[in-house]
Amino acid sequence: METTQVFLILHIAGGMLGLISGFLNSVNPKGTSKHRFIGKIYVTAMFCATLSGVLLAFLKDNQFLFLIGVFSFYLCFSGWRVLKYQETNSYSVHVLDYTIALITVVFSVFMVVSGVNFKPNGAINFNPVLVIFGLGGLFISIADLWKFYNASRVGSVRFTWLYTHVGRMGGSYISAVTAFIVVNVDFLPPLVLWLGPSLIGTIFISSSIRRLKIKHKAINL
Repeated sequence: METTQVFLILHIAGGMLGLISGFLNSVNPKGTSKHRFIGKIYVTAMFCATLSGVLLAFLKDNQFLFLIGVFSFYLCFSGWRVLKYQETNSYSVHVLDYTIALITVVFSVFMVVSGVNFKPNGAINFNPVLVIFGLGGLFISIADLWKFYNASRVGSVRFTWLYTHVGRMGGSYISAVTAFIVVNVDFLPPLVLWLGPSLIGTIFISSSIRRLKIKHKAINL
């Protein structure tokens, strides 16, 4: 079996397991032992799917899928890492998180630049998917760096880490749904397939975080 076939099998298996476990966790009560257990399965599956996808894109010299893979990886990685700080109410951020965020900034800038190519005749080749995802990655990673730097100045950051966890895990699940739709749906315009799940998913994620903030504000009162 060729190396690309192995990575493809890992990518498909991880993606399907991520879709199933992610959905199960979205309807399970948060903070329970079941939620944490399924969450570990989800993170493992997403890492498998994303890393194998990045390696596939690298072997096939597909810059587009490689950059999208980096963006998806950061969503899942950062959502998983903040749990450590949320559980301990810690504001001392590890150098690893700074490093991965900085690397994501670099790749996000490259993604935006790759999405706008100027041809010799003066025409512009514009790829909205790369530009939008690149700007999204840039915003998220820079916001994280700012949050890491300012965390030490805040007395309690537990809820902040929790909101980040919800947003990032939701975002990584959107990336899994997007990949599934792009591969299996062919009756809608490509732009709708790539960006539709993000628009709809962002509404649900924002609503969930808003409800959490209202709940926590009530508790603090």
